[in-house]
Amino acid sequence: MDEEKLIKLIPCNYEIKEVSEEGIFSGYASVFDKEPDSYGDIVEMGAFKRTIKAGGRNKNGIAMLMQHRSDKPIGVWTKLKEDDHGLYVEGKLAIKTTDGNDVYELMKIGALKGLSIGYTVKKFSRDEDKNITILQELELWEISPVTFPAKINATVSSIKSIENASNERELEMALRESGLSKNAALYLVKLCRPKLRESVDNDSALAILKSLKEINKNLKF
Repeated sequence: MDEEKLIKLIPCNYEIKEVSEEGIFSGYASVFDKEPDSYGDIVEMGAFKRTIKAGGRNKNGIAMLMQHRSDKPIGVWTKLKEDDHGLYVEGKLAIKTTDGNDVYELMKIGALKGLSIGYTVKKFSRDEDKNITILQELELWEISPVTFPAKINATVSSIKSIENASNERELEMALRESGLSKNAALYLVKLCRPKLRESVDNDSALAILKSLKEINKNLKF
């Protein structure tokens, strides 16, 4: 089927056995599983081969970001490969930078255990009977260590600052702080724009939250 333009996120927990003093670590950014994830998606073996060979989107490399934030690069991915289990990655944190060192320290004590990938779907198929989407080819943009794997189901329901979002910028920041990528946050802000034009009181804040939850029923990130 035709590619899906929307950038999506797939969460994957991983355990770090050890982070070296040089900030080197490894894990799985995605796994091949016969059971669909919470979005009803299955990543097919081979889905990453072309994007790895091409060097990511537009051959610009696959970024390592902090919590999916494009303004927070924290290191580089030194190795990406598919094996029977999934997408195996090795990375090196820029530990002499503030953000890279913060991630390094959090990884060492086990406070940061999540990986999440940002990607565009290039090829997929649908099993309508089982309501499952098989992701056959993905174009990677970035892979992020995250506190909480970036799921819109989790983040939208826990946005505590939503009632204080009086404009598009404030809503975008609230969404990004809850774990969404910049592109995903901007997309949701666009969809919620009519509600933001209303006076911001408890009723309109609840309306925005309701809109986000309705969007969540139909979109996957």
